[in-house]
Amino acid sequence: MPERKHNLPTMFRRLDDEITGDVLDAIVIDPRSRGILYLPGEYSTDNRPARHQVKLDSTDPDNGSVYTDQNQLGGPDHYVVNYDVWNHRDSQIVARIMLTAPETSRVQE
Repeated sequence: MPERKHNLPTMFRRLDDEITGDVLDAIVIDPRSRGILYLPGEYSTDNRPARHQVKLDSTDPDNGSVYTDQNQLGGPDHYVVNYDVWNHRDSQIVARIMLTAPETSRVQE
Protein backbone atom coordinates (compact mmCIF):
# COMPACT_ATOMS: atom_id res chain seq x y z
CA MET A 1 0.00 0.00 0.00
CA PRO A 2 1.45 3.41 -0.89
CA GLU A 3 2.27 5.70 2.00
CA ARG A 4 -0.39 8.32 2.72
CA LYS A 5 0.62 11.92 2.15
CA HIS A 6 -0.45 14.33 4.85
CA ASN A 7 0.37 17.99 4.57
CA LEU A 8 -1.57 19.54 7.45
CA PRO A 9 -0.43 22.04 10.10
CA THR A 10 -0.09 20.91 13.72
CA MET A 11 -2.94 22.51 15.69
CA PHE A 12 -4.34 20.76 18.76
CA ARG A 13 -5.05 21.27 22.46
CA ARG A 14 -4.31 18.79 25.22
CA LEU A 15 -7.27 17.83 27.45
CA ASP A 16 -5.36 17.49 30.72
CA ASP A 17 -8.57 17.19 32.78
CA GLU A 18 -9.51 14.00 30.85
CA ILE A 19 -6.18 12.21 31.43
CA THR A 20 -7.30 9.99 34.31
CA GLY A 21 -8.05 6.31 34.85
CA ASP A 22 -7.97 4.41 31.55
CA VAL A 23 -7.28 7.58 29.50
CA LEU A 24 -3.52 7.94 28.98
CA ASP A 25 -3.63 11.03 26.74
CA ALA A 26 -6.39 13.16 25.19
CA ILE A 27 -6.39 16.00 22.65
CA VAL A 28 -8.79 18.09 20.55
CA ILE A 29 -7.60 18.46 16.96
CA ASP A 30 -8.68 21.50 14.95
CA PRO A 31 -10.27 21.12 11.51
CA ARG A 32 -7.83 20.33 8.69
CA SER A 33 -4.87 19.89 11.01
CA ARG A 34 -2.97 17.26 12.92
CA GLY A 35 -2.29 16.47 16.56
CA ILE A 36 0.09 14.22 18.46
CA LEU A 37 -0.90 11.80 21.22
CA TYR A 38 1.86 10.59 23.55
CA LEU A 39 1.90 7.21 25.26
CA PRO A 40 3.48 7.91 28.67
CA GLY A 41 6.65 6.06 29.59
CA GLU A 42 9.69 4.55 27.93
CA TYR A 43 9.79 1.01 26.61
CA SER A 44 12.05 -1.79 25.37
CA THR A 45 11.73 -5.36 24.11
CA ASP A 46 11.65 -6.46 27.78
CA ASN A 47 9.22 -3.71 28.85
CA ARG A 48 6.46 -3.33 26.27
CA PRO A 49 3.55 -0.86 26.59
CA ALA A 50 0.27 -1.97 28.14
CA ARG A 51 -2.53 -2.87 25.71
CA HIS A 52 -4.11 0.29 24.41
CA GLN A 53 -6.01 1.80 21.50
CA VAL A 54 -6.55 5.22 19.97
CA LYS A 55 -10.21 6.23 20.24
CA LEU A 56 -11.54 8.97 17.94
CA ASP A 57 -14.72 10.94 18.61
CA SER A 58 -16.29 13.13 15.94
CA THR A 59 -19.69 13.97 14.52
CA ASP A 60 -19.07 11.36 11.79
CA PRO A 61 -19.70 7.86 13.20
CA ASP A 62 -17.29 6.35 10.65
CA ASN A 63 -14.56 8.92 11.45
CA GLY A 64 -14.03 9.40 7.72
CA SER A 65 -11.04 11.54 6.76
CA VAL A 66 -9.33 10.93 10.12
CA TYR A 67 -6.16 8.82 10.14
CA THR A 68 -3.70 7.69 12.80
CA ASP A 69 -0.07 6.68 12.40
CA GLN A 70 1.90 5.06 15.23
CA ASN A 71 5.50 6.20 15.71
CA GLN A 72 8.04 4.22 17.72
CA LEU A 73 10.99 6.53 18.31
CA GLY A 74 14.29 4.95 19.35
CA GLY A 75 15.62 1.43 19.17
CA PRO A 76 14.55 -1.94 20.61
CA ASP A 77 16.40 -1.28 23.89
CA HIS A 78 14.84 2.14 24.50
CA TYR A 79 11.90 3.75 22.72
CA VAL A 80 8.88 6.01 23.18
CA VAL A 81 5.55 5.78 21.36
CA ASN A 82 3.37 8.53 19.95
CA TYR A 83 0.52 8.74 17.46
CA ASP A 84 0.03 11.31 14.71
CA VAL A 85 -3.69 11.96 14.23
CA TRP A 86 -4.58 13.58 10.89
CA ASN A 87 -7.92 15.41 10.78
CA HIS A 88 -8.88 16.18 7.18
CA ARG A 89 -12.43 17.01 8.30
CA ASP A 90 -14.02 20.47 8.56
CA SER A 91 -14.83 19.96 12.25
CA GLN A 92 -12.88 19.27 15.43
CA ILE A 93 -12.25 15.75 16.67
CA VAL A 94 -11.25 14.37 20.05
CA ALA A 95 -8.56 11.69 20.14
CA ARG A 96 -7.65 9.60 23.20
CA ILE A 97 -5.23 6.81 24.03
CA MET A 98 -7.20 4.33 26.13
CA LEU A 99 -6.04 1.27 28.07
CA THR A 100 -7.78 -1.85 26.77
CA ALA A 101 -6.50 -4.26 29.45
CA PRO A 102 -5.24 -4.04 33.00
CA GLU A 103 -1.83 -2.40 33.35
CA THR A 104 -0.33 -5.77 34.29
CA SER A 105 -0.70 -6.78 30.63
CA ARG A 106 2.48 -5.67 28.87
CA VAL A 107 1.64 -6.54 25.25
CA GLN A 108 0.64 -3.74 22.87
CA GLU A 109 -2.39 -4.14 20.62
